[in-house]
Amino acid sequence: MKVLVFIEHDIICRHFISSGALSELSKAATLKFIFPDDGNKRMKLDPAKLPLDAPFERLPIDRVRQQTWRWLLFVDQLRWRAGEHEAAIRRMRRLTLGWKATALLRAAGLPIGRTIFKKVVDRRLGQHPISALSDLLDRERPDVVLHPTVLDSVFLNDLVVECRERKLPLVAAMNSWDNPSTKRSVVGKPDLLLVWGPQTKAHAQRFIGLADHEVMEFGAAQFDVFQTAPRFDRSEFCRSLGIDAAKRLILFAGSNAQTDEIGTLDRLDAEISSGTLPDVSIVYRPHPWGGGGRGGARLASKQWSNIRIDPTMNEFIQGVGRGENLISLPDYRDTHDLLCAVDAVVSPLSTILLEALLHGKQAIVFIPGGDLGSELLTGNLPFLHFSEFLHLPEIATARTSSELSARISDVRHELETSQQDKLRNAAEWFVRPFDRPWRERIVELLFDIVRRKGGAHGRASGALALDADS
Repeated sequence: MKVLVFIEHDIICRHFISSGALSELSKAATLKFIFPDDGNKRMKLDPAKLPLDAPFERLPIDRVRQQTWRWLLFVDQLRWRAGEHEAAIRRMRRLTLGWKATALLRAAGLPIGRTIFKKVVDRRLGQHPISALSDLLDRERPDVVLHPTVLDSVFLNDLVVECRERKLPLVAAMNSWDNPSTKRSVVGKPDLLLVWGPQTKAHAQRFIGLADHEVMEFGAAQFDVFQTAPRFDRSEFCRSLGIDAAKRLILFAGSNAQTDEIGTLDRLDAEISSGTLPDVSIVYRPHPWGGGGRGGARLASKQWSNIRIDPTMNEFIQGVGRGENLISLPDYRDTHDLLCAVDAVVSPLSTILLEALLHGKQAIVFIPGGDLGSELLTGNLPFLHFSEFLHLPEIATARTSSELSARISDVRHELETSQQDKLRNAAEWFVRPFDRPWRERIVELLFDIVRRKGGAHGRASGALALDADS
């Protein structure tokens, strides 16, 4: 079996390559990786230094085609639909586009404008054929295409067109939590989209329009490491940071919502020192591309009495202090080790809250207003992937500093097994658990798809009807 794997972003390299999610596939099949050749806008990593175990190629990206596909998406997003999530998407899109582009694209969605807009789109796409991708597929003649993607992709729409023309199976795999609901720039449909669990399957059907057989709950590749034993225990972790292991240990995880994380930590540190918040130690881990929150450059010289910074993020923090706009790609084993050691996780808005549940840990969502909050946080909270999480009875929320202190005071040191299981069960709506790792199941899935389709080129067309447990 020959597989072309399209990778579009550094973050996807972290989740699908560095994690070993494709390691078994590279042994069982003939792989070739395709990366974008777009001036390193998305791919700053050097593919030659990645553990690919397979050859790779860079594919040029046609900017006109990409812009045209995005126009189609924006027109759809700006149409009025009822619901808080839809309103938040329209608000976000207006902010990113500006009023002039918003007005034009809204007009393009009206009955009269739609006809003109379709002609413009068809002409632009016709003037810029998919020659590089088409030549690649004809030259490589793969049996199946695999595309791990954020669904805001430089490849996906053209892959849908070219793979459909060749009756070549196209399997896309979502990269992160919000992809099917907020980043789905795909205009067509892949043969199969692999999602994390029931929540994102429902979102893929609602927002992308996929039929039941076109989307499969498959778990998250990057979370496979959570099934392994941590590399050190809680006492070792606390000793390395000079923390009393008998105290309740809280992870304050930053977000990319640009709240004042340092201001929040200053207040918590003062409350711990004064005895208002007793028997608590805090570990702070900045978001890998959140810059330490608003004014995060101050972190490089910041010192607290009761708060320690996750040492695996020291290099990132020093870069933020120098004013560098960095994306960090921390090892998921570091995340796993940290979550195993703490008692609870506090964060304004981050996937690590869900990862806390997967570890059977208490999760507290801090939604500050005023000087600690941000317009970005307020605008993102209605997004459906996160608002559904907030409605879980197992999730604690705090909207003020005093409420946050109260929630932290309620944190229990080392929950009983039954309570941990309750939290893990709640997480199954978001990430479906499997007995076997993603890296093994993807091999079987792709072989099954090729077998059912009858091999490369000239294969019969039709929907893929596959068992989610395959």
